[in-house]
Amino acid sequence: MKMPYFKIKDAFSEAKDCFSYGSGQEKLASTAKLLGKTVANVGMLAVDLGIEGIKHAPETLGRMAQTNLDKNSHNMNDEQIEKHKAIVEKGNQAKEARQQKEREMRQKEE
Repeated sequence: MKMPYFKIKDAFSEAKDCFSYGSGQEKLASTAKLLGKTVANVGMLAVDLGIEGIKHAPETLGRMAQTNLDKNSHNMNDEQIEKHKAIVEKGNQAKEARQQKEREMRQKEE
């Protein structure tokens, strides 16, 4: 989902014009607008990054579990090894599902 970011350049130009020609109240209002739009853009970016992180979380956990198995399986009991293998399998399934969805989206765009 693409977030509708504010155009900071336009907000800055507006604030600059108000500082050049506006009254004290207009200067304060334009500064508040610029600050608000900047904060909103930062928040929307955080949401975008969070969404991407959540989409890839199962894959990341699967890779981490595989790395842990590769390095430490000799120190694990059978139950721990099975749990790690299950996490790796779920991560692989999530990766395949995401890749399939991306292929379908590209085909729709063509």
